[in-house]
Amino acid sequence: MKGFTQRLKSLSLRQRLIISALLCVILPSLITYMVSTYYTKDTLEERAVKQSQDTLRLLDLNISNYLEDLMYVSNYIHFDDKMNSILKESRFYDKKNLPSNKISALQHINISRNLEGITNLFAPSYITILMQNNFSYTNYPTYEYDPKNFYNEDWFQKIKDLDSYETFWLGTHPTYIQSQKIRNPYLISIANALKISGTTYAYTIISINENDISNLFKQFGSNDEQKLMLINSDGIILSNQNEKEILKKFHYIDDINNSQESYSIVDYNKKDYLVVSRPLEYADWKLVSLVPYKKTVGQMDSIAHTTLVLQTILFSVFLFILIYLMKKFTKPIAKLSYVTKEVERGNIQIRSGIKGNGDIELLGSSFDQMLDKIELMIKQIKKEENGKRKAELEMLQAQVNPHFLFNILNSIRLKIIMNGDSESAKLIQSLSTLLRMTITRNNEFVPLHEEIDVIDHYVKLMIFRQQYHIEIKRDLASNVLMEEVPRFFLQPIIENSIIHGFNQKGGVIDIFACFVGDSMFIRVKDNGKGMTDERLQHLQNHYLTPKNNQQMEKVASLTGIGISNVYQRLKLIYGEEFQMNITSKESQGTEITFYMPKKRGV
Repeated sequence: MKGFTQRLKSLSLRQRLIISALLCVILPSLITYMVSTYYTKDTLEERAVKQSQDTLRLLDLNISNYLEDLMYVSNYIHFDDKMNSILKESRFYDKKNLPSNKISALQHINISRNLEGITNLFAPSYITILMQNNFSYTNYPTYEYDPKNFYNEDWFQKIKDLDSYETFWLGTHPTYIQSQKIRNPYLISIANALKISGTTYAYTIISINENDISNLFKQFGSNDEQKLMLINSDGIILSNQNEKEILKKFHYIDDINNSQESYSIVDYNKKDYLVVSRPLEYADWKLVSLVPYKKTVGQMDSIAHTTLVLQTILFSVFLFILIYLMKKFTKPIAKLSYVTKEVERGNIQIRSGIKGNGDIELLGSSFDQMLDKIELMIKQIKKEENGKRKAELEMLQAQVNPHFLFNILNSIRLKIIMNGDSESAKLIQSLSTLLRMTITRNNEFVPLHEEIDVIDHYVKLMIFRQQYHIEIKRDLASNVLMEEVPRFFLQPIIENSIIHGFNQKGGVIDIFACFVGDSMFIRVKDNGKGMTDERLQHLQNHYLTPKNNQQMEKVASLTGIGISNVYQRLKLIYGEEFQMNITSKESQGTEITFYMPKKRGV
């Protein structure tokens, strides 16, 4: 949240206003859309469940008719006295010494005659009665299927274990009628064991074509994508519009309530389906309806799509008007912001040019007037600084230390008295040259080679005065010799090296100069005693900062100009592009470097 707030603050006023307005419009619209969609979804979902339940109720009535026909025929065979007499007589036919084919024909005639009245009225397609002494009755040709093969089926043992009044719901299985395997590949069957005093005297297997049920599914299905099926308690599909699904496992059996109607939403074949189930009265079987969830809420999608399109159109129109008005209202602010950034970059000549009587327009006009005053003040300050800088140089050049001149002149005088040689004349000439350079005030800047000449004369005088050898090594690029530099900016550095660095001993001072990019690089390095890290840090903190301008070294020097004065003077001349660095190691000497831009400040 904090990061979002910071990013929001970094945006312009125009952007923040647009975002705020959009949020105030989008959020209420979105909340309204979500709430209405939620309630609409529930309503349509309930309607779809009710529609599926109504379909399953109709299917229940029709399928129950088929199952009731099966049960009626089974009960008729089981409880009809005449049928029972015929079936029980099969136990005594072998005592009559009749041929088996005659017995079988006689049995078939008697059973057919007795069943004729109900087989013409009810649905069962195939009836099989297995009797004692290997006699059997079928309403289909035995060349299609030998009924004795039923004894070898795995499920047949379950029939033997049934009580006399129990029915075994075999369910769906491949057809045993050879000629129907392509046309009607599956049958739905029930079976019974007919017993008397605990002794079985006959078995019945009654079947109908599974197609009779699947045709009902195709008839009552509301659309091509609705899936209707009949499953048993184990989740095995007994009937389905798609023949390939029969006898497969229905994997969502756990989502179905076994005892009453129920519904749920499941992922079926990577799609969401609405599953509605209804238990049948018979055999613990259930009817199941699967409808694609998107189809279920199709009306909601249509409504939502229409609403969304309408909201999008209105939002687009509103957004266009909003952006136009925001740009119009905030244009002066954007212009003022741009001018402010340009002023921050240093462009104080730019103006907003905003005119008008509004609050923002008056602010822009005041800002322009403020810039006019600032520009005028800067020009005045620059003019005053130039005059101040020249006056300061003249003052510094005039501050020749009398004590220093006295010492030098006294030394020359004694030297002349004692030796009277020509070396004295050279010393006097160096002194004369040095004095002339200090007294001359015509120009604040001199070529670099003249500044180096001043250093040479100064070092000669210092060698004479201190009586130890000082060597100046110069490595100057030819293209920097005529480059103008501030007068007397090197002399204080050389003086500092001789007095503080060599400490009454001789030494070597290297002066190097060249151009590095747009800056002239000058390095002054001595091999004196150097400084400790603490002393160097103290020097950098107290002599190279503006707040310590008045803390210049109190030493006897030619001009009285110390390192701090040199730094502040060059900083004033060259501005922020000027750099001066001091590095030093104890017993290894000190190095001072200058980066002086070619174009100095006005």
